[in-house]
Amino acid sequence: MMITSIWTNPGGDGTVASDLRQQVFCRELGLPESLAWDAIDPYAYHLVLMMGDVPVAAGRITYGGKGTAKLSRICVLKKYRRQGIGDGLVKILDYKASQLGMPWSQVDAAPELEPFYRRLGYAPAGEATEQWGYILTPMKKETNDGSGENCAHQCAGAQGKG
Repeated sequence: MMITSIWTNPGGDGTVASDLRQQVFCRELGLPESLAWDAIDPYAYHLVLMMGDVPVAAGRITYGGKGTAKLSRICVLKKYRRQGIGDGLVKILDYKASQLGMPWSQVDAAPELEPFYRRLGYAPAGEATEQWGYILTPMKKETNDGSGENCAHQCAGAQGKG
């Protein structure tokens, strides 16, 4: 089945993304309701991946500091994990960040997700912090602008920047 996407620009209706986050973060993981929708969401770009007519994954892009896009609220419904959907979601968010003029993208990774983000080219970039009972490590990488110059971990055969 084909995967399609829905982008919501800042100020748009992020209901589908919020519903997915509610399912994953709040119901499945028992985290606070604020993870479903917060004060930053009206200013964020939201991406939802659809499998047919079913929303299966979501993430957002916010400003993470000078030249840095923060990718956050990344989630995939349990039934659809380990199928490459999360990889695709992060890669698309990262590419969009490059198109928005951000040379860097950052995520805050729980310990069990650090190998996933390392595989996508992210490296630890600062002190870990505690949020919602998780120790989160900031991880950062150059955004992938599609040129092949800075996507060594995302583009087969690419050399990437050193």
